[in-house]
Amino acid sequence: MGPTTEGSPGGGPGRPGGPGPDLPADCCLETGFRSADLPRLRVLIGSYAARLGLAGHRRDALLVSANEVADNAIRHAGGGGRLALYRDGLLVCCRVSDSGPGFDASVIPDRAPALGSATGWGLWTVRQLTDSLEIGRGDGGRPRGAVVTFCVRLTRPAR
Repeated sequence: MGPTTEGSPGGGPGRPGGPGPDLPADCCLETGFRSADLPRLRVLIGSYAARLGLAGHRRDALLVSANEVADNAIRHAGGGGRLALYRDGLLVCCRVSDSGPGFDASVIPDRAPALGSATGWGLWTVRQLTDSLEIGRGDGGRPRGAVVTFCVRLTRPAR
């Protein structure tokens, strides 16, 4: 599948010339988002994930994870971020970057948070639902922000 870019979930212009310089060439969706964009973003992710070969529970796992990570960027990192969706072999991957204060994997609890806990559920859930989860620091002119990348493995068709 060749690269395609999508503008903002609200239909704004996309990034001309294909995916950003640090994204794989087979990136099929790259878009900015804010709080009001979440419903449309979920529709886009679901559609593109299906195009990349995810179905059923695997597609749902990617969709729930993308929603959780995007919501974290909105709540904790300045109100929005950028999301890219791409395929890497048998993995469908999603990368969410923001310009907040950044964090590392140590904030993710090893066990489910207490039932009454207001925090900790999002990234813990992503860790449970996906096949890989990486957290890095933003780059560019300033060492701010976080880059959260998670992947869901495609299931091979039965023969």
